[in-house]
Amino acid sequence: MESIINSMTAQINWLKTCQILSPGSSADGAIKKYPDQGWVMPYFSNFAAMAMLEDPLSHPLVERYMNWYLRNLEENGTMLDYHYDDDFNSKTAGPDSEDSYAGTYLSLVCAYHYRTGQTGWIRQNLPLLKKVAGVIINLMDRDGLTFALAGYRVKYLMDNCETYRGLKDFADLLYYIGDQDAGRYQAKAKAIATGIERTFWNQPKGYYHASKTGLFKSRVNLKKFYPDAACQVFPVLYGLIKPDSERAAYLYKIFNKNQPDWVNIQPPDFPWMILGYYACLHGDCDRAIEKIRQAGEAYIDTKSGSWYCGESAFFILTCAKLIKLKGIGGPPQTGPWPGLL
Repeated sequence: MESIINSMTAQINWLKTCQILSPGSSADGAIKKYPDQGWVMPYFSNFAAMAMLEDPLSHPLVERYMNWYLRNLEENGTMLDYHYDDDFNSKTAGPDSEDSYAGTYLSLVCAYHYRTGQTGWIRQNLPLLKKVAGVIINLMDRDGLTFALAGYRVKYLMDNCETYRGLKDFADLLYYIGDQDAGRYQAKAKAIATGIERTFWNQPKGYYHASKTGLFKSRVNLKKFYPDAACQVFPVLYGLIKPDSERAAYLYKIFNKNQPDWVNIQPPDFPWMILGYYACLHGDCDRAIEKIRQAGEAYIDTKSGSWYCGESAFFILTCAKLIKLKGIGGPPQTGPWPGLL
């Protein structure tokens, strides 16, 4: 366990080098994809900040990132990607998705509250946080599912798992502080969950569809890693189904059957460290530990260009979960994020 703790600490320190700390600058708090490049993709930065919550000394840094995000919202609450030069001048690019950016940010805010116990920041920024939640609601269709972008009318299973979790976390947070809008967001989260079950779950085949465009659902080949097989893990990761449920156990079994080498993914492919966390939720510490070891050798030690803040985040979260499980195959925990059980 000592090596896992040391690896986790090293990656937290690495993530800190990705953050721009320039008080008074509009860039202050942004978490870049790489330490030596200027691109900020808030979707990945949200996970990086969530991982930094594992270090109490980094909590103020997480708040600086959350402030950066709110400070740079578009008028409609959506978020762009940013690139900063050496003088912190910025240019922007369209986001990969609008729904997932908003959903993962709301989950980060909830995790921050849980870890710090602070409600002052939440109350102070509540109007803007509701604007972020409004992004998800505005992207919802009649079936409850969200489109990835207002201008890209495709519904993805992975995105909808993230938006479900974001709204659910936000609703729970609002209930905690006694805000009267909690029920509204809870109902919207439930609508997304219902949409996922009705639209994406294929009961006869025993798998989820990865996407839906109009009336057409994507074909599924579980031998194809992305998105067909990879998307099957998201309903467990985001708390839509419990890891100890019959469906979840079956999905984990067929994922390993069809993707037996996921532990040993090599550069130039991305390592998909989120799968190590997924294994932990199923109590499969052996595979999770091996994923940590392999990532260290193949990506971190070699300074692979395929290692960036999002992968580092799930490396840290996997280590944290392993530490909680003591690395001996303890019982799986039901929540998708540390602390949100």
